Amino acid sequence: MPYKEDRESVVISIGPQDSNFKLGFSGHMDVVNLGDPEAWQDDPFSGKLYDNHTKMYGRGTTDMKSGLAGMAATMLTLLEEKIPLKGELRLLATVGEETGMWGSEELTKQGYVDDLDVLIIGENTIDLNVVYASNGDIDYTITSYGKVAISSAPGINALDHMLDFIHMANQKLRTQTRVHETLGPLVHNVTMISGGDQVNSFPGKVTARGNVRINPLYTVEEVQEMLESIAIELNTWPNYQFELQYDFLGGAVDGTLQDEYVTSAKQILEEILGHSVEIVGETGATDASNFIKSPSAPTIFVVGPGNETAHQIDEYVNIEEYIAATEFYERFVRKYLG
Repeated sequence: MPYKEDRESVVISIGPQDSNFKLGFSGHMDVVNLGDPEAWQDDPFSGKLYDNHTKMYGRGTTDMKSGLAGMAATMLTLLEEKIPLKGELRLLATVGEETGMWGSEELTKQGYVDDLDVLIIGENTIDLNVVYASNGDIDYTITSYGKVAISSAPGINALDHMLDFIHMANQKLRTQTRVHETLGPLVHNVTMISGGDQVNSFPGKVTARGNVRINPLYTVEEVQEMLESIAIELNTWPNYQFELQYDFLGGAVDGTLQDEYVTSAKQILEEILGHSVEIVGETGATDASNFIKSPSAPTIFVVGPGNETAHQIDEYVNIEEYIAATEFYERFVRKYLG
């Protein structure tokens, strides 16, 4: 499914499409940048095995190409073994998750999520725990306008005004009192700031980018109102001028600890691994932030192989965990579609 001229999401379906029960797999095909390629111990895209063939190194192995590969392998196994399915299994492989979740947004708009009963996202979950709830995400750009002047003369310093915004935003968003049982409070950070031309001049324009992780006890609209109220208030102050725009709006995913499919996933994983598995919340955001915008969003949970090396130099995945995750995907399909 085209998103841009050179970016296409992929939708693959097996099993009867007119069935009453439909199960979805999802993963994203893009990866983050490499950082310094010379800092990697080997070619970041080689997929070489290390430590007696127990680990595969490479960009995207943990985030989250191993999960996506396991899902694709499951579908190929079912086809190769000619397993009769009583329902549809649909894979949504998305583009642009790392840079705005474009693919999942477009697939949701086109209705590919509307008729699913369950959707499993293959993002890495530490120790193959089952993630039943995850934060939403707001990315925004705030621009402060001032007046360029030599720094020894009266002027309007857009940077001073931006610091006021950041202070007020942190104070307002970081003190919100609704704390989720597993995801905690709202999280707000300004992570990028730029402006100014030289050290002895007031900057006439300063731009900052911020990020809010939204727990399921807040709506996207509530957090937007908080940010907008700060900009509106500052714009009433003498010589203050702010402009706020949103780069991404994604809601939180709130599941139920006792959900049938979530508890079933836990049971299957425990049978495979031979030890207990937890049902947890994930503070990061996934493509689920778009999928839940479907007017009839399915039960969504996350299970995938991986570890804390996502986005890092020398990212890797444990082969044993990848195999266990792939076995989980197959067993889950066989239980509900076999």
